[in-house]
Amino acid sequence: MATVLLYNLHPQKAAKLKMLCRSFFIEAREVPKEDFGKPIAALLGLEAEAPVAPPEDFDEEMLYFADVAGGFLNILLDQIRRKKLGVALKAVKTEANVGFTSAQLYRELCAEREVFAQGKTAHIQ
Repeated sequence: MATVLLYNLHPQKAAKLKMLCRSFFIEAREVPKEDFGKPIAALLGLEAEAPVAPPEDFDEEMLYFADVAGGFLNILLDQIRRKKLGVALKAVKTEANVGFTSAQLYRELCAEREVFAQGKTAHIQ
């Protein structure tokens, strides 16, 4: 099932994003801070509960899109922008990041943002 994981959103903003996702038949779920040490695959129900890493906290907003079809993802992102519900850090589920904890994903997105801010590319070709 298509799912969006919500991190550190103000309750009113989270409620609006959940309603928007529901209109696309996408489940939106808030991730509590105590679950930031669980693998994302476990949060999505893709694997049994795995060992939990020591919790690492972060306060910045973040969205994680899992199994949202490309066309729907573009429309959803456009609607998020139009409704002024933007979140700076966003990730789409990949084989590489589904095993990350939320804190690991956060660190990776911050590192990519820093590289892009310097006008470089994040990946070597």
